[in-house]
Amino acid sequence: MRDAWRHLRAALGEYYYELPRMVAVSLMWFIVCVPAIWVGFRAWVFLGQDEGLEVGSGSVPAVAFAVQATVFGLLSLVIAGPATAGLHAAVAPLAHGELFEIGRFVRGARHHFRRAWLLLTLDVLVGTVLALNVWFYWHTEVPGAWMLSILFGYALLAWAALQPYLFPLMIELDQGIWLIARNAAFIAVDNVGLTIGLLIVNGVLLAVSLPLGAILVPFALPAVLANIHLRSAVTVIGRYRDQGRILPRTGEAGPAAPATTPSPGPPVRDAADAMGLGGRPRRLRDRDDGADASA
Repeated sequence: MRDAWRHLRAALGEYYYELPRMVAVSLMWFIVCVPAIWVGFRAWVFLGQDEGLEVGSGSVPAVAFAVQATVFGLLSLVIAGPATAGLHAAVAPLAHGELFEIGRFVRGARHHFRRAWLLLTLDVLVGTVLALNVWFYWHTEVPGAWMLSILFGYALLAWAALQPYLFPLMIELDQGIWLIARNAAFIAVDNVGLTIGLLIVNGVLLAVSLPLGAILVPFALPAVLANIHLRSAVTVIGRYRDQGRILPRTGEAGPAAPATTPSPGPPVRDAADAMGLGGRPRRLRDRDDGADASA
């Protein structure tokens, strides 16, 4: 749990020293994600009131709103997912002690476009279904249904525990969405202290930032959270590699790159990254690296 607070202090310090570029990359992410944030806010407000359910003929307004929210929500995630990947790609060098490059935002969003969109869409759908079940069973008048609400509440908490690891694993290991979800679940269970610490840190930052949303959310919160989550993932992955539970991408230790070598581009998947974090091999299905794998 102390590691989460250590990563928080480091992220806040780096935000201060990289203030102009941190503000810029946070604002870039926020502007692109405004449609998704707006849809989520409207859904939250709608669930908090009962007037819409009593207008017209029964549940028609609620159904109409659900259809509209689903359509506009999925469309907004097409740009919000790549933007989230770009945010993490831009902040990722700081987790490795390298220079901050704001240009990685566009390159990361373009490189991870399809997988980032699918990952965020799946992530939001799962969270929405769990939240709706919590709300529904808590407000229903069926005796004993509140216990189902509690069960779905625990499932929602488990879903929240995976959030800090999803996009950092996409950036660090460049894997498919199902392997990312599997590795995120493994890390969350295998590092319970870190996971609980990240839940607390995320909750504290959200509780402080949301009341001052116009100041902290567009300009600070995205970059700080991404830095904390990336540092946590990099630390865990490094420990697993040192223990031989996951192999380096290259499959072997190569010579160190000279200081004048330009920063590498986006990571490339290979057979080593098909290894799960628990040491269990996974079959790699590359789209365009087949020739390299056979060499």
